[in-house]
Amino acid sequence: MSKKMTAVLSMLLLCFYGGIVLYVFFAILHIDALANFETAMAFQIIGFVCLIYFVHCGIYPGKIKTGFFVPLIVATVLYTCILDALNFTCVAQIKHIWFVLIHFITLFVYFMVSVPMYIMGRNK
Repeated sequence: MSKKMTAVLSMLLLCFYGGIVLYVFFAILHIDALANFETAMAFQIIGFVCLIYFVHCGIYPGKIKTGFFVPLIVATVLYTCILDALNFTCVAQIKHIWFVLIHFITLFVYFMVSVPMYIMGRNK
């Protein structure tokens, strides 16, 4: 499959994932009426952008080595799943300050794992 087709299909799947998340947020959870709305959306956007970036780093060779790319994608997918689970289960139940703290800690742990992998895996 060509790189252009792979990029188009991966963006289509990522948009489908984004649509599912937005549907759960707005149609099922009615998140726009909750105090944690802005925080949940901000961290969801951060996770989505990281997922898009790292998926497209693997499509075009020369950006990142394969040995580092696979664990980086696994870490990003795990972070995204944890982020979704936190947002879906805790958005209406936790006070805002704890919700923000939990998300910052989760993002910090994700960056502690993914940034060294990304830096070491970059091709120069």
